[in-house]
Formats: sequence, C-alpha cells, structure tokens
Amino acid sequence: MKKRALKACLIGFLAAAYVVLCPGLWAMTEFKGRLFMGGGPNRANVVSVRILLNEYTIEDEVRRLSKFLNAGDIEGFYGAFREMKKGELRFIGGLGLKVVFNAATEQKTENGYKILFATEGRSLEMGTSKRISGGYLFLVVELNLNNKYEGEGKVYENAKIQFTPEGSFVMESYMTPPKMLVAVQPVK
Repeated sequence: MKKRALKACLIGFLAAAYVVLCPGLWAMTEFKGRLFMGGGPNRANVVSVRILLNEYTIEDEVRRLSKFLNAGDIEGFYGAFREMKKGELRFIGGLGLKVVFNAATEQKTENGYKILFATEGRSLEMGTSKRISGGYLFLVVELNLNNKYEGEGKVYENAKIQFTPEGSFVMESYMTPPKMLVAVQPVK
C-alpha cells in the first residue's frame, strides 16, 4: 500500500514538474487584432489578424544560432532558425496569408509586457517581393500589452534584430515604417 501511494505521489510530482518546466505547454496563447495595411487599389486598409504564440525562444536555441553567426555560417544560421516554430500570424478573411514566426520573447515592462516575434524578412503585400539590402533583415511583430495582455503593436517588415546572451532577442533598428496593429487582445 505504501509503495503504491509513494509511486502515485512521485508520478504526480513529475507530471507537475514537467508542466511547470516545459514552456511549450504553458506559453500557447492566441491574440486577435486589427492591422492597418495602408490600403491601395487592390487591398483593404484594415485587416483582422490572429497571432498564435506556441512557445518562447530558449537560451539553448539562441546559443546555437549565435554559434552559426560567430562562425560566419549564414546557411547554418538560417537552417536552424527556420526549424524553430514559435508561432504564426494569420490573416482572417480574404488574404489567406500565414507567416510562421521562428523566434519569440517576452519582456516585462512598467505597464505590462512586450512580446516580440521574428521571422525572415518578407513583405506582407501579396504579389510583392522583398527589397534586397545590406544586412540580415527580419519581419518583427512587437506587441505592447498591459497586465491583462491587451494593447497594441507594430509590424516591422525590415528590422534588424540582435540575439542576447540571456536567450532572447531585441530589435535594433528598422528600415521601413511599421504597420500599426490595434485592438490586440487574447482570444478567449
């Protein structure tokens, strides 16, 4: 009887530890919002989007990416970067566009949280190719949220990011003005 109770307690403890220590289980969150696209003859001014967060980038992944960059192995870097699937941006309605994020990080701010998502640089305009310029540019989504995870954000199509030793990344600069993301809130 004691062995059975001890075994049940041990299994319960291990299950609880797994849930607490495995960020992929507790990080999955979905947000909705409205993205200002700028309008034009063949596109809407504002579109509805969903942003899915599967998990945050961890320190081991950043170390691996940094190793490739320090060795000058850009193909290795992009190969490892593309393997990381941290979330996605989905356009609801007519566009049918889906952007897969390869890095995600959350930072505590005075008023709540800042969540950054990054993937390879690309245009969000259908049928438009990305301009080539010097440096390695990324598409970055920045969400500035309050303690209830509500707020606004920006989408940068040509941003430079820097990976930090703490296992996250920061946006250093951007080359084109951001698109505004409003009415961001968690999907319940």
